[in-house]
Amino acid sequence: MERHIVEILVILMREYPEGAIRPEEFEPLANNLIGLGYTQNEIESALFWFYNRQEVNRSTPTQAHGLMPGAVRMLHEVERSVITPKAYGYLIELNQLGLITLEEMDSIIERSVVMGGRKVDIDDMKMFIAAQILDRSNEAGFVAPGNFAKNPTETVH
Repeated sequence: MERHIVEILVILMREYPEGAIRPEEFEPLANNLIGLGYTQNEIESALFWFYNRQEVNRSTPTQAHGLMPGAVRMLHEVERSVITPKAYGYLIELNQLGLITLEEMDSIIERSVVMGGRKVDIDDMKMFIAAQILDRSNEAGFVAPGNFAKNPTETVH
């Protein structure tokens, strides 16, 4: 499920880089994602994370790392031997879309190397990314969808 949430987030970040999804776009967007095989719960979780991330990005000043915009972290020899080019390209894309920070990118690369013994492909990378961003969401205090009543008069059983 977490991997699917990351896939949906990538779709959202590509289609709505400014984070502005108009209300009339929700239903067609959800129907398209369901048509791609995602569940309603995965879509709602991704949308919830997407909007919370936009709020955090607006309220948190971006940190300048002394790097030129669009700078790319190069892998050293050991990292290149473990991470497939497609998996690394996917990681770069998510960084440039703003889904992960440079620090998170380093952490994900480190996890990939520590896994050891086999190549890390895109599916493995999606799992590492999901773990990273969902851990960050928990640290930021995001409330997961489904943990609250949609209507104040609703009774939870």
